[in-house]
Amino acid sequence: MSSRTNSIPEPIREAIRIKRTVQAAVYAAICAVQPLYYLTLEFTLSELIIPFVVAMFIGTASIEGAFRVIFKLRKQSAYPHLIALQLSAVFDLRQACDLALRLTSSYLRTKAALLAWVESSDRSLPVASYGMPDGWTQRLQPLARDHGPLHAVLEGQRAVLGRPSRCPYWSGLFDDDHVVAYVPLVSRERVAAILSLVGPRRGSDLRDRKLLESIGMVIGLSLENMRLNEKQYQSIMQVLCRALDMRDSATQGHSQRVAHLAGLVARRMGLPDSHAKKIEQAAALHDIGKIGVPDAILSKPESLTEDEWAEMRRHPGLGFQILTNIEGLESVAEIVHSHHERYDGAGYPRNLRGDEIPQGARIFAVVDTYDAITSHRPYRRARSHRLAIDEIACNSGTQFDPNVVHTFLEVARQGLIRPHDHEEYRNTSSSIAEIASGVPGN
Repeated sequence: MSSRTNSIPEPIREAIRIKRTVQAAVYAAICAVQPLYYLTLEFTLSELIIPFVVAMFIGTASIEGAFRVIFKLRKQSAYPHLIALQLSAVFDLRQACDLALRLTSSYLRTKAALLAWVESSDRSLPVASYGMPDGWTQRLQPLARDHGPLHAVLEGQRAVLGRPSRCPYWSGLFDDDHVVAYVPLVSRERVAAILSLVGPRRGSDLRDRKLLESIGMVIGLSLENMRLNEKQYQSIMQVLCRALDMRDSATQGHSQRVAHLAGLVARRMGLPDSHAKKIEQAAALHDIGKIGVPDAILSKPESLTEDEWAEMRRHPGLGFQILTNIEGLESVAEIVHSHHERYDGAGYPRNLRGDEIPQGARIFAVVDTYDAITSHRPYRRARSHRLAIDEIACNSGTQFDPNVVHTFLEVARQGLIRPHDHEEYRNTSSSIAEIASGVPGN
């Protein structure tokens, strides 16, 4: 089966199979009556040719006309459902935007697509694109609300068609053998975003406004719900982080720094962006369990006693208990629970070893140590960047995962992990390169 056939959704393939069956039946019936005419009515072959051709033409035209309507109705019912079904399996807003554009372009047979949010002041909202020509980003500008088609989309909440030469973004990118469709992504009775599609005038489904508006409604609801859930999720994260900073002012800013470093190392190790974000979130919340640790222990300027250390070591478990019941933070809770485990099994609270420790916790252990060494604490002054690098390299394979250490030191060698003293960094960059090259890699 060709790739073109594979790209056709199953409901349309089913309609195509029915059409072919009907065609075969009609053509067989027309052909079957010709011998009867010839034998019983004594028509000559030359007299049968014209009725046969006319019958085949009428049959073909009738089938094509009927199934054109059937295909149109089938698409209007099937495409929005298929898009909604596939978007429901995605939880990241940017990934959902990209997926929505890919699916829409594939189903409607378009060449390019662009999704722009109406609330352009919110810079957290991603602008998604698919199939755009090189250099299109230089043309990107805020939505021109006074432009006729866009105004009709925003005010009338309906799909509008136009020529590329007369449309924002598209002028000069595509010729007028194409058509531009502006589709409102409607949610809660307002236009949340505009989906712009470009396709050939013949061969695409961009002239079916009802289909466009149905798809826009489904995508708009899906993305807006995901956007609201993401905002709520981010609000929960911010509240927890602020509560942690207020509880332990001595390490204020530590969580944000290690979150940044953990995400940097995770992405450099080739982890998907969604996994890296989870690791960043876990790093930001790693000490949330300290909310349950007494102030006298948390802020004590001297070394802790054995009993005090026992109380302090409860915080990974307390953090796990706080986070594990929050929907969407289950994997984050597991990293928080394991962030004081050691690669050799000598950590706490569960004495996990090697790959038993979640990868995010193994990454966090390295960046947390770096930040702890190079930051001021109530019981000691901050120490140097070089000392932190040496400490991490020396504990590769015992306290830390060697693969994580290798990546961390490579990132440090490239200057992406900045020490507090930039002059010291210039003096030690060569030694970092030597240390990185001596640590076992992947």
